[in-house]
Amino acid sequence: MNLYKILFSHSAPKGTESGIKTYLLAEHEEQVYRYIDQQFNYECWKDQEDENEIFTVFDSRFNEIGTETFKQKIIRIKGEMNDEDYDYQDAHYGITLYGWELVEKDTTADFAKMIELGIISKIG
Repeated sequence: MNLYKILFSHSAPKGTESGIKTYLLAEHEEQVYRYIDQQFNYECWKDQEDENEIFTVFDSRFNEIGTETFKQKIIRIKGEMNDEDYDYQDAHYGITLYGWELVEKDTTADFAKMIELGIISKIG
């Protein structure tokens, strides 16, 4: 299992806030993607997946190097809050974006008490 930090960033006309939503034990990033979408994002990412939009991927010199789906893009950049191209124009009442960071890969620590207390969530 891997330990991930689930992050959020809320932006609104009167201010911004960012922080840690929770910690998550999961086997891989696709589980993290699904967890965030189901628990915090009202399955908005799933809705965007269903649109079947294809994105062009560029390297650091802006050369086209391939394409990817919405889901592949979000997993690659580790959440919408890390999307440099995100369109904030519909943020009049505020918008909350989510992302994640890997804290510890292949952890062998015993997180039972933290899971029991609700500090860490677990998938699988």
